[in-house]
Amino acid sequence: MTTSRFKQKPWRSAAYLKTVRGEPCLSCGFPFDVQAHHLRHAERRGMGRKASDIWAVPLCVTCHMNCHTVGREADWWIAHSRTDPIDWAMKFHKKYEDNSDG
Repeated sequence: MTTSRFKQKPWRSAAYLKTVRGEPCLSCGFPFDVQAHHLRHAERRGMGRKASDIWAVPLCVTCHMNCHTVGREADWWIAHSRTDPIDWAMKFHKKYEDNSDG
């Protein structure tokens, strides 16, 4: 079996990221200064490549900085959130797609 050397480009959407940033922080619930964090552990990706925007979740500036200082991102989520970020991202993206005009 052969595999293609050409990888599919990750899905990108500035409008979707703006919608994610409109949600409260998934870790602490803070509703302001929210950023879109791309879940590194949600999909396989190449070195230096950001995960698809499908895997963006809302984190406030403080939680976002803290999340990027740990070695294993999945461990940070276990310690800092009662919400499964991968489950949240899948449900939020489906809701976004269901409500979009296209």
